[in-house]
Amino acid sequence: MAPTTNRPRPTPRILQFGGGNFLRGFVDWKIDRMNEAAGMDWGVVILRSVGSTEGSALNAQDGLYTVLSRGVDEGGQAVSEPRVVACVRGEVSCQTDWPMVLALAADPLITVVLSNTTEAGIVHDPSAKATDAPPKAFPAKLAALLHHRWRALGAGHGWHIIPCELTDLSGDALRRIVLEHAADWGLEPAFAAWVAEDCAFFNTLVDRIVPGFPKTEIAAIEADLGYADPCLTAAELFHFLALERREGQPEPRLPLATWDDGTIVTPDVTPYKLRKVAILNGAHTALCPLALLMGVPSVAEAVTHPVGAAFLTRVLQTEVIPFLNLAPEDLQSFAAAVQRRFANPYIRHLWHDISLNALVKVRHRNLDRMQAYSARHNHPAPLLSLSLAAWLAFYLGHFDGAAALPPRDAAEVLARIALLKPLAPEAQVRGFLGDAGLWGQSLASEALVAEVLRDFKSLTEAPLTWDRLEDMIGAG
Repeated sequence: MAPTTNRPRPTPRILQFGGGNFLRGFVDWKIDRMNEAAGMDWGVVILRSVGSTEGSALNAQDGLYTVLSRGVDEGGQAVSEPRVVACVRGEVSCQTDWPMVLALAADPLITVVLSNTTEAGIVHDPSAKATDAPPKAFPAKLAALLHHRWRALGAGHGWHIIPCELTDLSGDALRRIVLEHAADWGLEPAFAAWVAEDCAFFNTLVDRIVPGFPKTEIAAIEADLGYADPCLTAAELFHFLALERREGQPEPRLPLATWDDGTIVTPDVTPYKLRKVAILNGAHTALCPLALLMGVPSVAEAVTHPVGAAFLTRVLQTEVIPFLNLAPEDLQSFAAAVQRRFANPYIRHLWHDISLNALVKVRHRNLDRMQAYSARHNHPAPLLSLSLAAWLAFYLGHFDGAAALPPRDAAEVLARIALLKPLAPEAQVRGFLGDAGLWGQSLASEALVAEVLRDFKSLTEAPLTWDRLEDMIGAG
């Protein structure tokens, strides 16, 4: 028995590049909820970029599938909410059904394009040709479809294009590459003008963890649901989509922000991107090395311990949030949501996985807050400095269990760290902080060297435990 619904099925009005777990468990789920809440008629056709749709499990289920949203609610209770998503009308293969894709592009009812092709998908392919059927890369496919639509329908039928990749300013990047392809292919100047004037490319910020098909739990889940669904995807409760509408751009045609409390339209997505990087990613990066030194394997195990929760709360409230430029209530609400997300019992994030390429993450996620704290207080940020000392101890392998948890980073980074191993502790700290190749600048001020050296000695003189960490936090 497959998933079913009594709700009306909507008219295809959206083309979606990418049918993976993320879009199906995030934007499509939002669209489906909007359709039901507002009685709207927004249907999605998924365009598969590789392979055929022969044997497609999604098409076999008439586009129906289940999203299982799970996490911790504001009351601290574990929640699991299944929903049969009915807005997807099926999949079409670009590889084997390109004429059908072109026909969809010429359909005046299709007015919105979504994508999630990973950051590597928004790239210019100089080998692409206008005659390719289809072009290989996503932007070239989009350029070909836009040209076909322009020739078929003319002015007044531009698309609203919402790329959901993590690429910085993804809408701007995609628009630029589409116009580059138009120039490469010698397409009509009137077409390029139509793309520039009649089509709207929106920058976005997307935020929802979508682990996908819960293989190890699926038997119990399907027993609870009462049906089998090979297309089921699990997601966290939290969801946030920001659409950037700059001056001169139209109101987004897809009215998610009107009906979905996790979607906003804003003139600038940058503060929300910084909020996510600093609070969500920055907190991960700050706590990660301390958990690794203690042998705590997962995020939830760390943040549900009283000391781990205390560290997280203090670093956010004293060393991160005061240096972000958004309304305080917005930042506090997001920070509370982040702490619930970290404690999600349904998602097991391993700290060793999070530690991949950690030092560049520290540089991009935490360094600005460290420097802002120091400038305001004339003293290094205590907990972010402690985290930095823990990263040095982790990379040098100065902790019990280091053999099973080696640092995973670029060969050049590991080579730089290896040069520090024979040195005395103070020289290790100075060399680490002073390496502009790691940080883009020297961090080796006397104040920061003293702070990190004190913590580094404490971390490496005896195994780190929750009790010892509690003492270090108190002393910080």
